[in-house]
Amino acid sequence: MPSVIANLKVKDDKVDEAKEFFAKLAKETLEAEEGTLAYVAHQRKDDPTTFVFYEKYADDAAFARHGENLGKHGKAFGAVLAGAPEIIFLEEV
Repeated sequence: MPSVIANLKVKDDKVDEAKEFFAKLAKETLEAEEGTLAYVAHQRKDDPTTFVFYEKYADDAAFARHGENLGKHGKAFGAVLAGAPEIIFLEEV
């Protein structure tokens, strides 16, 4: 099963907006995307401008569908992100 850790740094003045957006995105993703088993947003306690997503998919096709769906949120991501996200791809053992 493919899994992802995504580290996202947000602009200092966009922390509250990002927190609201990421919580809504996580909820909508789990409700709408079959095969998305986990999509959980976290905020780092030691750096509130950094958010970490844990994602887990039933298979590669579900992961691909998520990537396609994520594209429609590009403007919202662009409004809060302070740079490119760091994406770590994992395979469950």
